[in-house]
Amino acid sequence: MFYKFRYETESDAALERLPLHVRMKLDVIGVKLSLNDWLAFSIEERTVVCHLPASHDDEKQAFKDFLNFLCRRYRGAPVQTLTAVDPSTWEASHEVPAVVSQKVNGYVPTITLREWLGWASYERYALYKTALSNSEPEKFFAVLDELRQR
Repeated sequence: MFYKFRYETESDAALERLPLHVRMKLDVIGVKLSLNDWLAFSIEERTVVCHLPASHDDEKQAFKDFLNFLCRRYRGAPVQTLTAVDPSTWEASHEVPAVVSQKVNGYVPTITLREWLGWASYERYALYKTALSNSEPEKFFAVLDELRQR
């Protein structure tokens, strides 16, 4: 499964930016993919990367192997690896992550724990990831608005 948020669809129909859902997969498998790496792939290959699953260990390995293949093919070097991010950061079932609560504070109604738990993992990740960004706060609010309008 692959999901593109409305603001991503409106501004990037050609997949010229890494969608948040793909970023989540990269974070959980511990891969760093630059925008130049991403753009070196064909649109068809970017689409495949978007749709590849990365939930189970074998899927994560296949995802990483495919990215490694693409990076070697187009960039002449293996994919860069990092420490994988623990999904419990946005999967927390006992509280809304502080960075998300702080981003909302004073701007819109607080995100309740019930609301947080009602969203899918990739949706919580999108809020978490965009909350970390200081350069584009509008993306956080675009994701939050979309989730609340469903």
